[in-house]
Amino acid sequence: MVRFIALVVIVLASAGGASAGAPAGGLAELVAEGERWWKSSPDPRDPVACATCHYDPAETRGWAASFPKYRPLPPPEGRVMTLFQANAEAVQRHYRLPDAERPALAITAYLTSHGAGTPISPGIVAGQAVFESRLRALAESVARGERLYARWCRSCHDAGAVTPAALLFPAAGNGQVESLERFLGRHRPELPRLGSDGQPSADVIAFLMSRLAGRPVSVAPFSVAP
Repeated sequence: MVRFIALVVIVLASAGGASAGAPAGGLAELVAEGERWWKSSPDPRDPVACATCHYDPAETRGWAASFPKYRPLPPPEGRVMTLFQANAEAVQRHYRLPDAERPALAITAYLTSHGAGTPISPGIVAGQAVFESRLRALAESVARGERLYARWCRSCHDAGAVTPAALLFPAAGNGQVESLERFLGRHRPELPRLGSDGQPSADVIAFLMSRLAGRPVSVAPFSVAP
């Protein structure tokens, strides 16, 4: 309990210094911004947006709950990704923006808000096909993440006590927002950098989310019970 509260304080305090800032109003504005990115292409010459192909709200409602999961990108890019990482990759590929972090964070907040209340089920979207090879890749990612957590995190943070803090992200504080990936990447600066777009971050988050299976997706910073 004490360690959970301590990590929540760290999360909310550190969000104020995040480099991916949001205007005052925090998550509500970020969700609205994400909806705009989702529905409108930034390039008037190419009107294809996320919603052009993924237009069914019922289809996308379960996406936030299903990450991290294996993304079957063209070889050798296929790997387990978090929702934020998958959004960043898609933004770079389809919108061709020089910096995908802010749009990806906004889209992540939008999809998370859209899926609020859906039970967390990494690797599985209700009503969609399940591929055993992808679930095996996710299981391997979870195992790697557990080893990384034991090496870098467990000495200060008991996994059972602090895992619910993963549901606080995107985290808001002092008019700023931050992804869990970026938080992990800078939380322990003396350690090797996890990288917000790297596999180590995805593995640690896969481990954390595997422990939250069945819990509802949430975007409210104070909705997580210890």
